[in-house]
Amino acid sequence: MLLRTLFIYIFTFFVIIGYGIVWLFVQIIPVYQVEYWPALLFVSLFLLVIAGLFFLLVYILSKPLYTLSKAIDSFATGKGWNPVFMSRLTPKEIRLLIAAFIKLTERVKMTHKRDIEVDRVKSDFISTAAHQLRTPLTGIRWALEALEQDSNLSEEQKTLIKNAVDKSHDLVSIVNTLLDISSIESGKYRYKFVSINIDDVLQKTVQDFQHLAHGRGVTLEYKPLTMRVFSARADRERIQWVLNNLIENAIRYTPSGGYVTVSTEMLGKNIVLVRVHDTGIGIAPGDRSSIFERFYRAGNAIVKESAGSGLGLYIARTIAIDHGGDLNFSANTDGVGTTFTLSLPVMN
Repeated sequence: MLLRTLFIYIFTFFVIIGYGIVWLFVQIIPVYQVEYWPALLFVSLFLLVIAGLFFLLVYILSKPLYTLSKAIDSFATGKGWNPVFMSRLTPKEIRLLIAAFIKLTERVKMTHKRDIEVDRVKSDFISTAAHQLRTPLTGIRWALEALEQDSNLSEEQKTLIKNAVDKSHDLVSIVNTLLDISSIESGKYRYKFVSINIDDVLQKTVQDFQHLAHGRGVTLEYKPLTMRVFSARADRERIQWVLNNLIENAIRYTPSGGYVTVSTEMLGKNIVLVRVHDTGIGIAPGDRSSIFERFYRAGNAIVKESAGSGLGLYIARTIAIDHGGDLNFSANTDGVGTTFTLSLPVMN
């Protein structure tokens, strides 16, 4: 209950009591025997004084506390700073409370500013390091691929070089991912939105991953809608990256003999949903709140696949949100595996 409302209730109580006493006075003592107007005037003046005191209390107590609560709510929700009302009559305790809040907000602002600067320095370092690493890594990869074609190599040497080629590809992929992170955090991640047919993209993507699925003993299939799916408004290259990440993860974290199913669904007429359902290791309840954080990998994922940077889902969700959609996940109802759902706006 608001303090102002409480004062109104108390004042209403005084009005009822005061005028009730005058009414009883008139009922008990006949009017011709005593003059009741002085009593009525006294009660009215008394209530007027009470009203003035209530108004003063509201001005002194309620208004500063109300504006302080609004300022706290605005600051907590990131809407900025709202001025807090104070007057010379504001009690010292409330003044101290307001002053403490102002000091707290200044410290929070300074900490936030420092965190932004630290993040900027980290992002610049990652970007610079990644750029410096990409060129020599690409050269090493090309040299290893050329060496791999040498027919004079023994089988053992070919195996060693093939492993080195695979690792060089992994390193280049990690460097590219770091560059993507740097672009996202610096606001330089650019998109070229066009109309893309989700069915066509998914059919090709699922076909491309059939070899990986077959090699791991996983059944991969695509179940399109029988009805027409509207074209999505998206950056083809970025959305392709997201789909590749989701499907590859589903295959890698599904044991042999499992299933990965990709399907589409329309949510109304404005949103298309892409679901990647697997019967894999799932996501433990303790990991679910952090799964989209940078560099985070669930414990069971590390055991199943030691390689990984923990950046894929962070980038994928960022891309989805930048498209006006989202990326979420849910545990399967049968208790096995996970379903990731990518939502995208359709092209009107």
